[in-house]
Amino acid sequence: MRLEYFLICFIIIGVLSNVGYLTNTQQYAHAELPISNTVKDFKLEGGSGVVAVNPNTDLVFVTNTNSDTVSVIDGSNNNIVSVFKVGSRPYGIAINPETNILYVARENSDILTVVDGSTYNIIENIEINGPYDIAINSKTNMIYVTSNVANSVFVIDGNTNTVQTSINIQVPCGIAVNTKTNTIYVTSEATDKVHVIDGMSNTQIDIIKVSYSPRGVAVNEETNTVYVTNQNSGTLSVIDGTINEVIDTITVGQGPRRVAVNQETNTVYVTNQNSGTLSVIDGTINEVIDSIKVIQPYEMAVDSRNNKVYITYFGTGMLSIIGESLEERSSTQLFYVVLGISIAVLVGGIVGRILYNKQAHTKIRHS
Repeated sequence: MRLEYFLICFIIIGVLSNVGYLTNTQQYAHAELPISNTVKDFKLEGGSGVVAVNPNTDLVFVTNTNSDTVSVIDGSNNNIVSVFKVGSRPYGIAINPETNILYVARENSDILTVVDGSTYNIIENIEINGPYDIAINSKTNMIYVTSNVANSVFVIDGNTNTVQTSINIQVPCGIAVNTKTNTIYVTSEATDKVHVIDGMSNTQIDIIKVSYSPRGVAVNEETNTVYVTNQNSGTLSVIDGTINEVIDTITVGQGPRRVAVNQETNTVYVTNQNSGTLSVIDGTINEVIDSIKVIQPYEMAVDSRNNKVYITYFGTGMLSIIGESLEERSSTQLFYVVLGISIAVLVGGIVGRILYNKQAHTKIRHS
């Protein structure tokens, strides 16, 4: 009887340990597992532009400049679930995950289109001179839009969809917001500087000198670190948001255009347009840890929840998704759980057989 109890306990421990593995892996699947180098390419209608991700709904939005539409992708399985019209030549796009409202920049039409993220209906068309890049403070529901035509950053109240003010910056380009500090960072390609704006007063409070032709900008709110791509020097400037100073400069690829951050893994991604690569940077040590080959990457967004990167390509309708879907991760996890249980049962059987033989041999010897 002692042998049967031993075998049962052994198998139960094996099963529970593997179920524990599955539970733990699912808990950290969105943040702790490293991104896969798997690149999946597919073509979108009308030439893909800029990408926005809503982590709350698991939906990804991509502007299609040539077809005047926005494609909607299910982030869990990479399937296109909808395509809707927004007006002529959409490019820049951003979403407020708290209100589920999309903002689409139609630069050539001088319009910022406001879209309901649930119904895909247009709520408002706001007149802005040459809207380009968009950043949103989801906590204050304020929207910031750069315009190199107007040499301004426009500040829009998301509650009323009205322009509150504009801030004069020479040839502004990329823009990012730290919602924790209510601070806005704007790159200026013409001046090789990053302009810092206080979101409370909507005034410029600092100017940071970086390298040549800064374009993309992203913020890791957890570490209060700002990252800026310098197109003409092939580098990434690392800025301490506490003191607004450059604390490191990382060499990436040629023609770095956009930068994005996965705050949960503290990983930074840079699209290098001219060298056709995606630089992967460890934000803890500020070092490039991988370089993934892609096709002339242009715009980019990171889905922290599913641990994926979305990249669009200049002059094409291609969208690349780097990383695994949750289904792929779940299949992998399930495989290892089944394997672990099988091994536990097998080992239990072998141990049991050995013990049984010993027990039988002992009985024979004593008889």
